[in-house]
Amino acid sequence: MRRLIVVALALVGASCVAGPTVQPTSTAPPPAVPSSRVPEPTSTAPLQPMPTSGPDSGHVTAYFLLDDGGEANRPGPSLVPVDRIAPDDGLASALRVLLEGPSPEEREAVPAMTSAIPAGTELLDVSVADEVATVDLSEGFESGGGSFSVKARLAQVVFTATRYEHVNSVMFKLDGAPVTTFSDEGLDLEGVQTRANYLDVLPMIFVDHPTYEGVLGNPAHLEGMAAVFEATFQAAIRDAKGRIIAEPPYLMTTNGVGWGTFGMTVPYDVDEPQWGSLIVWEDSARDGSQINVREYPVWLTPTDK
Repeated sequence: MRRLIVVALALVGASCVAGPTVQPTSTAPPPAVPSSRVPEPTSTAPLQPMPTSGPDSGHVTAYFLLDDGGEANRPGPSLVPVDRIAPDDGLASALRVLLEGPSPEEREAVPAMTSAIPAGTELLDVSVADEVATVDLSEGFESGGGSFSVKARLAQVVFTATRYEHVNSVMFKLDGAPVTTFSDEGLDLEGVQTRANYLDVLPMIFVDHPTYEGVLGNPAHLEGMAAVFEATFQAAIRDAKGRIIAEPPYLMTTNGVGWGTFGMTVPYDVDEPQWGSLIVWEDSARDGSQINVREYPVWLTPTDK
């Protein structure tokens, strides 16, 4: 089953999401940037109609790796949030979904989705106390891979766990034993691990909400982190026919230098539910070209749906 959520569950997902503190939400003014500036869609992932879930299921978000080419200084793959239907919406369910990895269809799509977590890794236990999730995984979790793979798999767990409001950081165990040095790469895991430890596994414009192939909502609420020149970047929404239906003039992060968070509400108009895409990018300060482009397939809905 593909990445599946429903409109009603989008609100549930939003209520349990924990991410960076964002600026007070603002509503985007009418488009001011010419539509010709919007990058062309690149995703060829096969999309099915958005299904519904049963009353005895939950909604969770896991973080996989999207191999969309990245940029010369950050080729990726990089983290991407993905929604799933699970037995319940608890942290243990989210971690089990994470360990299952992307579906065969996701692995074969363009861009491809992967996971750095070794196949066969098992969740032995998870508990939360004082906003710290202690995650106990089987010993195979630290086997194989180079320095990027090792760090990426840790990032996948940390971001998945801290998606929950009551979790701010993660402590790792392997087969019940606390971990201070991880894998043959010798990563230092002394103390708690937070999202800030893994920013180099993110794209330069990281959209944390909506999720990849998730419900966009209407109006759309965009939330995430970015490290962009002068703290500004661009976004646009395309409908199923590729037409631009929303194009705010710019988005700003909370910091002028380095990583900052962002949050913005963007209205759009469609007549019926359909697949579309959210595209974010930065205009190069050097030559005006489009850089740090990332595209999310998203489920669009009319305002009254």
